[in-house]
Amino acid sequence: MELRKFIQTTIREYLNEQEMLKEASFHSFDNDAILNDKYIKNFINSDDVADNLLDWYIESNELDEDDKETIRLSQDYYDYIKDELERHLEDAKENIYDKIDYHSNKITLYRAITVDNNWLQHLKTQGKRLGIYWSWDSGGAETHWGDSSKKNEAVIEAEIDEKYVDWETTFEMNMNPYYSEEKEIRLFKNTPIKIKSIKINNNEFDISILGNKVFYS
Repeated sequence: MELRKFIQTTIREYLNEQEMLKEASFHSFDNDAILNDKYIKNFINSDDVADNLLDWYIESNELDEDDKETIRLSQDYYDYIKDELERHLEDAKENIYDKIDYHSNKITLYRAITVDNNWLQHLKTQGKRLGIYWSWDSGGAETHWGDSSKKNEAVIEAEIDEKYVDWETTFEMNMNPYYSEEKEIRLFKNTPIKIKSIKINNNEFDISILGNKVFYS
């Protein structure tokens, strides 16, 4: 029995430690940790994402298109891609920093989803999961993969402690020039979320009907 209790305690402590390692503040990340060699090379080697940049780089520098593969693997092109990604990363970090409340460390997020006519009642009585994909800007909240059978658009405005944001993935998405317009915030699963407001088809609803219900990502 003592051995079983020791094993259970050890496993529990390990899982708690792993959860704490995932939680990290916005201020704890530096560019080199995120914009590393592996990320840059993966970006360069991604056929769909980086190909347009390579074509533009060749054209703007008046290089030979027949040397495309050699150029793609060159140090000059690597440095160019790194500079582009770092510029987007710095812009994103500056914009997101302004969204974090200095005193409370809370950040306001937005999520748009397509819903049916009974969604609000479902949210009150049954629903508690709001998803991990959010935006740090109200203009970035769009129903990218909305259910076309549901004719209403709901925009949820919520607030969380910034330490619950998956900052590594968030920064990776925001420094990618092909995804940066989405202004994405990625949350860890089971993040506690406080709803600030809900609009359905641009009409704001009284969220007091939700009472003290706790919601999660």
